[in-house]
Order: sequence, then structure tokens, then C-alpha cells
Amino acid sequence: MLEEFNKHLVVKVEALEEEVFRLRRMLFGKKSEKLEPKEEQGEIAFEEEEQEATSPPMEPTPSHPADSKPADTQKKQRQIKATVVREVEHLIIPEEVQANPQAYTRLPESSDRISRRLEYVPDHFELHIFRMPAYVKKGQRGKSGQDAPIHATAPQNILAGSNMGASVIALALHNKYSLHLPLYRQIKEFDRIGLHGLSEGVLCNWVRAVAGELEPLWRAHHELLLDSDALHIDETPIRCLKSDKTNGYMWAMSSADTGASLYYWQNSRSADALNYLLRHGQQPDGNVYEGAILSDGYGGYESWMKNLPDGQKPQWQVCWAHVRRKFVEASANSNDPGWSMKMVELIQPLYTIERVLRESKAPPEQKLKERMEKSRPIVEEFFKELAKRSLDTQNPPRNKLKDAIDYAQKRQTQLCSWLENACIPIDNNQVERAIRPVTVGRKNSLFIGSPEAGQRAAIIYTMVEECKRTGTDFLQWLTEVLRRLPTHRASEGYLALMPGILKLSTENPQHRKVSL
Repeated sequence: MLEEFNKHLVVKVEALEEEVFRLRRMLFGKKSEKLEPKEEQGEIAFEEEEQEATSPPMEPTPSHPADSKPADTQKKQRQIKATVVREVEHLIIPEEVQANPQAYTRLPESSDRISRRLEYVPDHFELHIFRMPAYVKKGQRGKSGQDAPIHATAPQNILAGSNMGASVIALALHNKYSLHLPLYRQIKEFDRIGLHGLSEGVLCNWVRAVAGELEPLWRAHHELLLDSDALHIDETPIRCLKSDKTNGYMWAMSSADTGASLYYWQNSRSADALNYLLRHGQQPDGNVYEGAILSDGYGGYESWMKNLPDGQKPQWQVCWAHVRRKFVEASANSNDPGWSMKMVELIQPLYTIERVLRESKAPPEQKLKERMEKSRPIVEEFFKELAKRSLDTQNPPRNKLKDAIDYAQKRQTQLCSWLENACIPIDNNQVERAIRPVTVGRKNSLFIGSPEAGQRAAIIYTMVEECKRTGTDFLQWLTEVLRRLPTHRASEGYLALMPGILKLSTENPQHRKVSL
């Protein structure tokens, strides 16, 4: 009788426990009916540092000290899981042991040091394990009476303490700045190929670290550009969140000699930006650039040069393409479209002459001769027509045609500099082409998170553009550079690491085929 009553109580207790569990789940548990994902075979977990900002984290970087503001951020660890296709083990032996193996004894494997590094091979990941055995010199004892072991050191990483290899970090920057893929979309793509748990904070941390390491290359590249005979300059606005102003500006500078380009972020479009772009060392008191500059007719260039001492002012050429463009616009919006098109047709032979000189690779002496004999009469005729038209009382005081005439007449001196200097091109189209990748990135990412992020983007865009110019694969180059930079010495210089100068392996390890 008691046994049956006991069994009844056990069943009742189990039912009550189940009811309590259900009620607790209703109050405090998850409402989702999704099953917990099973851990895949070959899945490895890593701890990765991420930077959490109080405002939306965008792509970050140190700008000039005058523009930088301390970021209100806090660090935390984030668990990331990677589906690994295969593991590759590397045995690293100390140099002393390699030189004289008979003099050393290897300790048990429990004394080995191990470092892990996740590397990317197209569409999958590999885990590289660096095993560093411990050795002791025969007969040598430490202070404690025990053998004093020696180890080799693992290859240094661009991110101290991180398990992410250079190829994984390079892939994120390639997607962002070469393919213009926003960070939140990259997280989905990484998840697809087997790297789970990333966040924008983690990716921002990667960008911050890489841009900081590439900055010496960027500065060396800037000094190299200032040796050019002529420089194209332009800027484009980009919305900036954590800034005193709504928009910041990405400035672009391109060498008329080589086509090499450089980007620079400033919070404003003021002439102060030129004190960093066009001075050696990027300092307000640095030596001024001594060549010629090509730009649009923005008055900031004129106001900057007015403050320079006589003899230090660069020669300034205003872009003829901007003049032509204004008359094209006037032909569709003025009261005399025929006369506007006449001015456009008068400018056209100037471009024909320049194209012939460029295709024939004419020497400077021939360029000057052709410009003086053929181009100068056309330019003089052009400004004579403008002078006649500006006196015409039938021309309304405000319209597109009036604006086009005033724009050209006010800049007549600067529009004629190229006639006397063979190094100066006729227009600024080269830098406008160079600035297009920035505008594509602006459309996809919408804004820059902070002025520091703007300069980071400028540094990386510079390297992307140099890879395009030199025909270098950006992903392969960046992977190689990130592996070299932690041990690169400043005394060796940084230009040797630039795209087109650094010799990359013809057999790219990122593109090797693996049989599984």
C-alpha cells in the first residue's frame, strides 16, 4: 500500500516540476522556437577584441593631431567561431639549435609553445599552428637548478594577441575599400564562408590597426609626390557624423608625371588643408611645394597662395574642362545656346592638339613650340570673344551664360599657365578619375563615422589606387605587407613596400589549390 502511494507521489512531483519549469521558461526563457545550432565539425572558437563606440562605429583612423579627438570607446572580447577546412602545422626551431643541433636536447612536447593563426584561402579557412619546441643546452643550468629552456618565436601579427592572420584581415579591407562592400554586408559574407560572430566593432578594430601600420608608407608616398613637376588636386564632400561640421572632405592629389595618387582627409574645404597637402612633412611651417598645381577655380587655392612669401608660390593652372563644362551647361539654359556652343567648339581644338602631343610622346621642347604656335592663338581668340560678349547689353545680368563668361574671365591668367610650362596638362581630369572610387564608396557607406575614420580611409584608398595604377593585386599585396610590417625597421625605409615596388611571389599562396 505504501509503495503504491510512494509511486503516486513521485509521478505527481515530476509533473509539478515540469509545470514549474514551463512557467519559469514562460517568464524568463527565450520565446523563440528555433533550435540551438549544433557546433560543426572542424569549428574552432577564438577570442577577438572589438571596439565599442558610443555612436555608430564606422571605419576609423588617426588624422592630423590638430583634428583628432579622443574617442569615447571601451574594449571587450568577442567570441568568434571559424569553420576550418584543414590544419597546417609549422615547426619552428630556434636558430641556435639549427646551427648546432648536437649541443641541445629537446624537452617533452608538454613544454612546447603553440601559436594559432587563421588564414584565408578563397572560399575557406585554414588553421596554421606554429609549434615551438623547447630546447636546453646540454650541461646548462638556470638559477633554480633546472635546465634553462629556449624557444623560437612565432611570426609576429599585425594585431597583438589576435588569432586572425594577415590574409583574413586583408580580405576585410579589400572588400571594404576595393570592392566598396560596407562592413555590415561583410559580416554576412564572412558568415557564408565560415567565419561566424564578427561585428562592426571587430572589423573597425582591424581597419584601425592596418591604417596605423600603413601610415608610414602613406607619408613616404606623400613626400615622393611632392617631387613631381606638377600636381592635380581636387576634393569631394563626405558626410561625417562625429564632427563639428556636417561634411568633411576627402582631398585627392595626383602626380602629372607618373599618375600616382594620394588621398587626405580634412574636416573642411578651407585653404588650411593645402598647408598639409602642399608642404613637406605635412607641417604648416614645412617647405612649400615648388612645382605647379592644377585644380578647379575654387578660391581657396588663391587665398592660400596670397599668404605665401614671394618666390614660394607654386604656379597655378585652372582646369579647362571646367570652363568647357560651364559653356555646355549654358547652351541648355541660356538665352543664346548657339553662341555658347560656339565657345565649346572653339575650345575643342585645344584638346585635339594635346591628344596628338600625348600620343606621340612629344618632348617638352616640342610641346612648348606646338602650344605657342597653335594653342595660344586659339586661347587669345576665345578671350576676345568673351570680352565682346560681356559688353553686350542683351545679355541678362544673371544666367548660366553670364556665370560661364565671368568664371573664365576672372581666371584668365591661371587658364594660360600651361602655355608656358610643358609639364602642366590642360585640365584636371586625371585627379577627377582618381577620386571616383571615393564617391562609389560614399554611395555604399553613406557617411564616415569620425574625422579619424576619414583619415584611415584616405590611407587605405591611397594604397588601393596605387595597386590599380601599378597593376598589383591589392589583396595579395596587403597580405604580404601586413606580414612584413611587424618586423620592418624604419631605417630600411618604407617606399620599398609600396605597390609596384615590392616584389610579390609569382605563386600566390592565397590562390593555391588544395586537395582534401
